[in-house]
Amino acid sequence: MARNLITLLAIACMATAAFGKDSNLTREEGALYLEDFLEKPLTLKVLKPAKTYSSLKGEFYLGTLRRDQEVTVLAISDRAYRVRGKAQQGDVAGWAGVSFFTKLEPEFVANLELAAKRHKLVAELIANKQVALGMTADEVSQALGKPTKRSSKVDSNGKVDTLEYITYDRVPQTRYVRGLYGQLVRQTYYVKVETGKVTVELKDGIVASVAESDDEGRGHGTIKIIPAPIYLF
Repeated sequence: MARNLITLLAIACMATAAFGKDSNLTREEGALYLEDFLEKPLTLKVLKPAKTYSSLKGEFYLGTLRRDQEVTVLAISDRAYRVRGKAQQGDVAGWAGVSFFTKLEPEFVANLELAAKRHKLVAELIANKQVALGMTADEVSQALGKPTKRSSKVDSNGKVDTLEYITYDRVPQTRYVRGLYGQLVRQTYYVKVETGKVTVELKDGIVASVAESDDEGRGHGTIKIIPAPIYLF
């Protein structure tokens, strides 16, 4: 389990950098910050009074968590969790050893690892303004923005949304018009021309197909496939 966590921590740190997400927490090297990819908080029970510290190195004592309370887990490492809870000295957010809390199940840790890996893949796609099979509608929006056109249909097989992203260019055109004194004057104007299109089809909120083409009808290579979202709760 410790080896898996160490691998997971490295993956999550890279994913955070790719997203460029700001955090109110001071980041400890070698720690996994759950706010990066968990939408719901993770809570654990305190099994016995737990001393908390400001860093993984135990530099400053913050307070002792009371036993039998539920605390919110902010970050984890292979030897300690950063949690927010009630201490004898008041509310604290600090690091305490893993043995003071209910155990995280191996299956949950494995799914957490998968979620972190997927988070890194999605971060890279969004940074490159790309979409892949397995992304969610929100992730597509982050990568490509608001669609030019959207349509939906519902049948016995579920809901299908089709998003079209059309790119345009301003092409110069020339014409001659009569000037103030009747002479012919050359005038340049611009016409909006479609240069490419990306069509994304989502089935029940997950990208099922992607079609890309440019103004010459050419595609743009193989579409990537990533795992579907992993729901931990």
